[in-house]
Amino acid sequence: MGSVDIRYKGKPKMITSDKMSNEEYHAHPALSSSAIKTVATKSLAHWKGQVRKESPAFALGSAVHAELLEPEKQLLVRGPESRRGKIWSEGKVEAEVQGKIFLTEADYDLAKEMSDACLENTMANQLLTNPEMIAEASFFATCPDTGLELKTRPDGLIMDAGIALDVKTTQDVSPQGFDRTIRSFGYDLQAAFYMYVLKLSDVPTKNFIFIGIEKEKPHVTACYELSEIYLRHAHNRMMDTLHIIKKAQEDNHYGTQWPELGTVHLPAWMDSESAF
Repeated sequence: MGSVDIRYKGKPKMITSDKMSNEEYHAHPALSSSAIKTVATKSLAHWKGQVRKESPAFALGSAVHAELLEPEKQLLVRGPESRRGKIWSEGKVEAEVQGKIFLTEADYDLAKEMSDACLENTMANQLLTNPEMIAEASFFATCPDTGLELKTRPDGLIMDAGIALDVKTTQDVSPQGFDRTIRSFGYDLQAAFYMYVLKLSDVPTKNFIFIGIEKEKPHVTACYELSEIYLRHAHNRMMDTLHIIKKAQEDNHYGTQWPELGTVHLPAWMDSESAF
């Protein structure tokens, strides 16, 4: 994997993972794609009040990422069967001090199985094992339209090819299933945001590729990119959301943007059924 610092006018334009940890990146106050997704799919109130917390599912996702993107670091630690007791609590603290991911036996084995299955997919293998792929590099830029400070940390970046990668663990990687996942979790906004920040950092990308891995055996893997029209639509929504955040900061008001009394309408499919 690459480990390079690109400097622009004396300032780091790209900060590699050996120089900025994941924790340091998340602690930085610049806006990330998570803010954009939360505001666009939920509300300003949800974004302003959210608390970053770790769950077993989050730890598993992080483990799969680490195994696929930075396998040489050997970041996974196999813990006991249960998350209860002294062995777990002390082992977790020790692993965190070392910057590693402490997992139960079952989750450790599952992370390994998912990673191995992912690499059986030809395209995923070619992308993730590309010698020019830079993992977990951090980028920072200022939005010229709003003045907001932005940040992004692509899972993988193949700069010469103009490809950014994002690994997703999910329930369904079929075309229909992954399309639903993209819309439900705002992954289209994430892709548009990453590409925007990378462009502002003078690292233009031609392709943003999702590598989806199913959590259930046999951990089928599929790769997807968004169409040009889809990306353009997502970019417009992303920019609108940046302006909404800017206005909220100026007004110091972070509401839900919802009416005081909303109306829930009958779904169209139910209405059509009632006609018979």
